[in-house]
Amino acid sequence: MGEEYGLDPGEYGVPGEGEWEEGAEGLPLTEEDATALFRDLLDDYHINPYTTWEKIIEEGRIIDDTRYTVLPNMKARREVWSQWSRERIQELKERKEKQEKKDPRIRYLAFLQEHATPKLYWAEFKRKYRKEPEMKDPQLSDKDREKYYREHIARLKLPESTKKSDLSALLKSIPLHQLNRSSNVEALPTSILTDVRYISLPPSVRDPLIEAYISTLPPAPEQENISAEEREELERKKLERERREKALAERKKRVQEEMRRQKSELARGKHLLREGEAEIEQAMKVGKEGLRSYMEETDGVTEQEQKKD
Repeated sequence: MGEEYGLDPGEYGVPGEGEWEEGAEGLPLTEEDATALFRDLLDDYHINPYTTWEKIIEEGRIIDDTRYTVLPNMKARREVWSQWSRERIQELKERKEKQEKKDPRIRYLAFLQEHATPKLYWAEFKRKYRKEPEMKDPQLSDKDREKYYREHIARLKLPESTKKSDLSALLKSIPLHQLNRSSNVEALPTSILTDVRYISLPPSVRDPLIEAYISTLPPAPEQENISAEEREELERKKLERERREKALAERKKRVQEEMRRQKSELARGKHLLREGEAEIEQAMKVGKEGLRSYMEETDGVTEQEQKKD
């Protein structure tokens, strides 16, 4: 009926309902700023780049953030997420490769976690896996390999509660500049990866504990021992982010103003509809009364004619 009166959907519908275009709730930012804001959102919520987009949406953590709607639709969000996750995974991969190259204990302990078992003595384990790269790396002595193996096997026999407590103690011992809210379970500091307490628990138990602990940490402290170029780059990124967030705040303000205008238009549209309905009702009422009057007059004439006859 609103369409018959020439009203727009916003004048007779409630904002957010019906077939409104997604993204119509606000004024657009530049494509570059919108993309950067959405990437900031993913970074700030420490989204795991190895997870799936469907799981992120199912969890719903980012949906209520204003930056979630800066991109016009779900397709655009998924595309930015895909690009962001590929870049983050590549960064984590390169960091891990550098760590492993610098400290051979990382790969060896990871190898122990996967293959070591109390069923094998050291000599048996060494013979069974003698051809593996982790068992032949010249940067790690055979004596150290045996030491880590025996220590790990002994820890596997401990109660899980003890191993969890030991992992907690390890995490708390790491300084904030190495482990903080920006840390990722896929790229932990070398001081954790080279500790036998880290591999005592299976990843399915260990990783959620580490993620939960990281979520309680404050942000990384400001770096001090950096070059002038690095400091300048950090400052540039900071200013760019502040500019984007200011633009987002202005957009939010304008959206609120637009929402107030829409509500006013909605009230006006409903008033027009009510007036239109009242006019139609009145017209129908008048029509019925006119017809009744005509019928009564017709009946009266017919009765008079009958009397004359």
